[in-house]
Amino acid sequence: MTDYNLGCAVRLDDERLLALLAGLYEEGAIRHIQVQAVPLPRTLFRERLAAVAGAGIPSIVHAPHHGHGVNPCAPTAYDDRPAKEIEAYIEEAMSQALEAADTLGAETIVLHAGRYEPGGRFAAVEAFAAFLDRHADPRFALENLPAVYAGYPLLGNTAGELTALAGNRIGRFCLDFPHLACTANHRRLSFAGELERFESLDVALHHLSNIRSGSITDEHLELDHPDGGLDLAAVFARLRRHPDVPTTLEYKEDSADFYTRQVKVFAGLWEDRAGE
Repeated sequence: MTDYNLGCAVRLDDERLLALLAGLYEEGAIRHIQVQAVPLPRTLFRERLAAVAGAGIPSIVHAPHHGHGVNPCAPTAYDDRPAKEIEAYIEEAMSQALEAADTLGAETIVLHAGRYEPGGRFAAVEAFAAFLDRHADPRFALENLPAVYAGYPLLGNTAGELTALAGNRIGRFCLDFPHLACTANHRRLSFAGELERFESLDVALHHLSNIRSGSITDEHLELDHPDGGLDLAAVFARLRRHPDVPTTLEYKEDSADFYTRQVKVFAGLWEDRAGE
C-alpha cells in the first residue's frame, strides 16, 4: 500500500478503462477512482453504475459539467436548446450524480460552477447561488477552474473566489493544480502564491495533470510531457504536506500503457521529493 492516496479518473460508461483501473487497484498502485457521472439513458446509467459498484474500488464522483450540457452558473449560455429542456436535462443529470454517489458510497462529489458569456459574471454568480439552493449536498467539493478556455470565461478560479461562491452552502473544495497554473499565467500571478491561499481551505481532493510552460490552456498533459511547465516541485511539496488528501490523475488519453506509465511517473516524483 502506498503512503499516498492516488487515483485515476474514469467515465461512468468506459468499461475498458474501468477494467484497467481495477487491475491497478488490485496491484495497490492506486487507491481510488474518480467516476465522471456523464448523463446517460436511465437503463444504461443503472447498468453502468452497477458495474462500477461491482468493481469494489473506493470512489469519488465528479458531477457532470458544461462539457456534458450541465452548466450551473449560466445554464443557457453557449446552448441552443430550449430553456425548459435544459432545465429538465440538468435536473436529471444531477439526480444521476447524486444516485451514483449514494450507490458507490462516495463521500465527495466534485462540482464545477461553470462557464459564462463575457460580461455576464455578476449574473453567473447569482445563477450559481440559485443552483445551490436547488441542489445543495454536503458531499459537494467545489473545484477551481481555469480563468479562460477556448475564449470563454469560467467561474471560480482562485481560492478567494471559490470561498465567495461556496458561501455557507459548500464547505469543501477540489484543488486542480493545472487549472490554477492556467489562471496564474493568464492573470500574471504567482502560482506558488495562489497555491498557498488554498492552505486555509478544506481541500477534499487534488486533481493533477500537466500544462505547457506559460500556457493558459488546460490540456491534461502527462506529468512527464517534454513541454510540461507545471511547477511540480511546488505541487509535490503540497502533496507531501497533505498525504491524506486523495490525488486524482485526470487525462483525456485512456490507453492501458498510458495510465500505467503515469501512475509510475507519479510514484517516482513522490519518491524524488521524499527528503524535501
